[in-house]
Amino acid sequence: MTSFHSYQEATAREWLVGNGLGGYASSTLCGSNTRAYHGLLVAALQPPKDRWLLLSFLDEEIDGHHLASHQYPGAIYPQGYRYIKEFRQDPFPRICYEVGKARVEKTVFMIRGENTTIVRYRITGGEGRFSIVPLMHSRSFHAARPLPLLQQKRLAGGAMISSSERPDAPLMLLSDGPDFRAEERVYNNFEYEAERSRGLAWKEDLFSPGRFQMDLSGDEEFAIAASAWRSSMPDWRREMATERSRLEALMAPLPELSAAADSFLVRRGGSLSIIAGYHWFDDWGRDAMISLPGLLLSTGRTEEAAAVLRLFASAMKDGVLPNDLGAESYNTVDASLWFVRAVAAYFEQCGDMQLLEELWPALLAVYSRYSRAEEGFGADEDGLIFSGPALTWMDARVEGRPVTGRAGKCCEINALWYLALKDMNKLQKALGRGGSPGGAEFSRRARKVKASFRRFWNSETGCLYDVLDHEDASIRPNQIIAAGIEGLLPDVMRQSVLETVTRELLTPYGLRTLSPRDPRYAGWYEGGAASRDSAYHQGTVWPWLMGPYIDALISIKGRSKAVRSQARELLQPLLSLAAGTGTLPEVFDGSNPQRPGGCISQAWSVAEVLRAWKKIS
Repeated sequence: MTSFHSYQEATAREWLVGNGLGGYASSTLCGSNTRAYHGLLVAALQPPKDRWLLLSFLDEEIDGHHLASHQYPGAIYPQGYRYIKEFRQDPFPRICYEVGKARVEKTVFMIRGENTTIVRYRITGGEGRFSIVPLMHSRSFHAARPLPLLQQKRLAGGAMISSSERPDAPLMLLSDGPDFRAEERVYNNFEYEAERSRGLAWKEDLFSPGRFQMDLSGDEEFAIAASAWRSSMPDWRREMATERSRLEALMAPLPELSAAADSFLVRRGGSLSIIAGYHWFDDWGRDAMISLPGLLLSTGRTEEAAAVLRLFASAMKDGVLPNDLGAESYNTVDASLWFVRAVAAYFEQCGDMQLLEELWPALLAVYSRYSRAEEGFGADEDGLIFSGPALTWMDARVEGRPVTGRAGKCCEINALWYLALKDMNKLQKALGRGGSPGGAEFSRRARKVKASFRRFWNSETGCLYDVLDHEDASIRPNQIIAAGIEGLLPDVMRQSVLETVTRELLTPYGLRTLSPRDPRYAGWYEGGAASRDSAYHQGTVWPWLMGPYIDALISIKGRSKAVRSQARELLQPLLSLAAGTGTLPEVFDGSNPQRPGGCISQAWSVAEVLRAWKKIS
């Protein structure tokens, strides 16, 4: 990457490094924060939750030249992005500045399993004074707010800054190079442009406890450590080598996404979970189960996959997986069905009879709950699953009202129910179990669901109704999941669904959530919360849907070299994007210019691209 020509270009893309706890370091490519969520140390104080912004950024100056960039009212100052010659993620974010004869390399990484960020500096050809000014806050990462009362205490090699807001979460700033000098100061009116565009609080003051500085004499290499835990400088060279080796050893069908896949795997208590997306999501049942095959199975992390499955199975209530594990909310109809698919995918790969035995009661609980009609959802007399509004993945609400309610019998829910019954039949046979329910019951129900599923065919549109019993002919991507399941529909119908979805919904970055020909289509995901939520599933493109699309493509057209080549071409725009920042976002605009939006790093976006790539390799 060459020098940036404008501040907008320098801040258009973002990077993120995780610590395995839910904490992270994240900013734009030039290091200027455009979100309240950005920061060099966002600590997960109760992993993976209670994320707290401690260090916003470090402002560097070499021989009078400022390397930082910030947006203030009416001005971008300083304009250090002009000195940037290169940004790389290898595997850590690395920004290279050139100022005259001096070259400054700035590398950011986190110590695994710690709320500690290390910023390594390597300076060649430098002369004069080099200084680093830390700017900090102490607040929830969710929103800009006024500074609390901050007090600092001198430490060897730096300082500890305590907050009246969170005295249990001080910020330790340490260095093994420059000396620290206390110079307390408040800097006013930083502007976070991304938050302004989202209709959220977007101005903030930051506190600086002082500066690290040194006089350069030849080449230098040192680090600044920011920690919520450590009061002495770590052996950062060893920690950096350890983390680099760990990341480079990760297996992934696409190496450029291996670090991103790793970042979603986080500690929760004594187990492991999957964060749905950064910056703001927690570990959600639906997202975790859709993501698990791509994030963990396709990358060979079967032990971690087993741990995640155990955790979510333990949180199940009456056969229902939590929608939000941390909040213990159970308002989802599809999470448990994706759980069955994840268990089946795990067993297909590992043949782990012990885990299957352990999880079998949870699988039976899912079957039992979905087989009976109760409030919220359940099986109707025709064998199909009905559900109330906003219980599928299209669950956005505006002022409490569902935008895409989809109350009734949803096509992908019933396709997943059919697949769950087939999977349960196979898994019970693998266990060699009789008893109740027996394999014959799973097969009988599957046949009934298959027969009733034909009702979803809409001959007028040449594809599936999105919802039955309140017939909804909206052309949405949910039907592609059904098209990818062999045996559920005649091949001629599956082919027609694939053609319709390709024509109406396919984009370079995923599938639209609604056809542009629909009068309700919203082409741009932008504006305040109400505007964004109104567009969330009304045309906005989701990259994760590229996985089910390629499943259908391969299932219908076969695995010939030409078809697999076609599938790889479909993934290239997403891979080109991932090559720059090492991850993939949550959504894109449905219409040009198809800007990325939502979370900058989304678990199922990364997971489904990884899974699909492995499938076609």
